[in-house]
Amino acid sequence: MRGRRQLLGAAAALVLALAAACGGSGSSGSSGSSSGTSGSHTPVTLTVWHQYAAEEAKPFADALAGFSKQYPWIHLNLALQPNPDNDTFDPNLIAAIKGGNAPDVAIGFTPAYAGQYCSSGLWENLTPFMQKDHISIKQFAPATISYTNFGGKQCALPSLTDAYGFYYNKKMFAKAGITSPPKTLTELTADAKKLTVKNPDGSIKVAGFVPLNQWEELDIADIGNAFGATWFDKSGNAQLATDPAWTSAFEWQKQLVDWYGYSNLEKFFATYTNSEFNPTNAFETGKVAMVFDGEWRTAFIRRDHPSLAYATAPFPVADNQPQLYGSGRVGGTIVGIPEGTKHPQEAWDLVKYLSTDTHYLVTLANSAGNVPTTKASGESPDLNLGPQFQTFVNIWNNPKSSFYPPLTAAGAGYAQLVDNFDAQWQAGNVPNLQAGLQKLDTNIDNQLQLGQAP
Repeated sequence: MRGRRQLLGAAAALVLALAAACGGSGSSGSSGSSSGTSGSHTPVTLTVWHQYAAEEAKPFADALAGFSKQYPWIHLNLALQPNPDNDTFDPNLIAAIKGGNAPDVAIGFTPAYAGQYCSSGLWENLTPFMQKDHISIKQFAPATISYTNFGGKQCALPSLTDAYGFYYNKKMFAKAGITSPPKTLTELTADAKKLTVKNPDGSIKVAGFVPLNQWEELDIADIGNAFGATWFDKSGNAQLATDPAWTSAFEWQKQLVDWYGYSNLEKFFATYTNSEFNPTNAFETGKVAMVFDGEWRTAFIRRDHPSLAYATAPFPVADNQPQLYGSGRVGGTIVGIPEGTKHPQEAWDLVKYLSTDTHYLVTLANSAGNVPTTKASGESPDLNLGPQFQTFVNIWNNPKSSFYPPLTAAGAGYAQLVDNFDAQWQAGNVPNLQAGLQKLDTNIDNQLQLGQAP
């Protein structure tokens, strides 16, 4: 999984196993075009930074083995890097590039730094390579542009992605007399109340839907997206206070929080806060009837609770935004060529393979449970992830889906300001929403103005 919160372990043995599986090391050297498999080629070793660990390590190695067959003269030195949730992968990569020790290819699990990579030239512009090999950005979903291109520079490509949607318990729905998933937030509110079961003391026994920011994968940004909210105006200034969709999003969240009682939700959150990525997960064990989550949950359910009767759908949207239904947040693994590689052609050969090879994408998608990113891989008859997974393939390919918060040259750290504000808002510590949002806009603008692209 490559969501905002990941559980990826690091083990040196995995690095060795992966390197062996992909051809080990070889003598380094420069060569010209390496397209094709015939002819004589000077052996080249590419250093590749990646984050495939734990359960994803072997599927990655298995899927990548096809590259070594296609390009036997390109040897891969795979280096497992730390978990990006500790905010180490991208800063370490930036430091390596600036220090002249950059890998030839980088495989990152979050696009948050892509704006910096593109605007500063830290990652190479891939457009010349794409044009030479007739690779079109149209081979991917339109959402690709939202997190691989910044300022018109295509410095990354997607290689599997996350798509976020709506899970619901079919047995609970049937028991409550609900015949279909909610399509609007008004319907979601009504269903959440109908499906909630409280203990005699008013605490939550079963939650219909938990509206707290950062419950599982839910973020106030996802609620804002359902209202059609936009982050910045044409001048690049934050507009959470001036776009009424944001006000509606915060108010919708707060009214449902208040219905449950914030203290009740906090207790419920504390009980299950560590269960997101293990078999005691609240949705998987019937403690929550509906949840906003990533596509990887389908693989977890198949592994840990295969008898769970559930279905998936797009996340509900505001009543006045029906055209947004079917879209959602996307964004996952990106691949690119850090500045300074001595083997740009060979590095591109690997990037092209990781981003466009249908067999690789489908093989890894089937194993890791992530969304394949090309149109060809998404339509492949070999994709075998069950009917619930198709929802996320559709969300990825919806023309209104996108990655957010939007990329900036200074990164996406400003989104933490929004999360911090929402934490205070949902707890009832913001007496005036409009005044709070105005201050939030100022803080975002100040942070982005102070931020410097590397």
